[in-house]
Amino acid sequence: MALDIDREQLLENFMGDEELLFESIELFLERVPSRCDTLVEAVKAKDAQKVMEEGHTIKGMVGYFSTGEPFEAAKKLEFMGRNSQLDGVDEALADFQAKLGELTDYLTAWMNEG
Repeated sequence: MALDIDREQLLENFMGDEELLFESIELFLERVPSRCDTLVEAVKAKDAQKVMEEGHTIKGMVGYFSTGEPFEAAKKLEFMGRNSQLDGVDEALADFQAKLGELTDYLTAWMNEG
């Protein structure tokens, strides 16, 4: 697993405000599932524009917490949509979902520690 999360740096990115960081994590965990549902529907419909838009949005959401594999997987989906190259998009989506699952599990566990 390559999440590339430096907790100290992440906290610093939130001005050292742990409460703000955890509120942001909670918001991310609440909102990312519906965005992923929209992404799944776009992939099923082979809607390149929507794949690009949702990939971009989710990439930005993920980027607050990790620039590792989940971020790169979302970026790949964004660019597949942008270039209207959807060959292999189902596999790219499955890869992204697995990596996003690792991130959400990590963030959930971290919040439960705090």
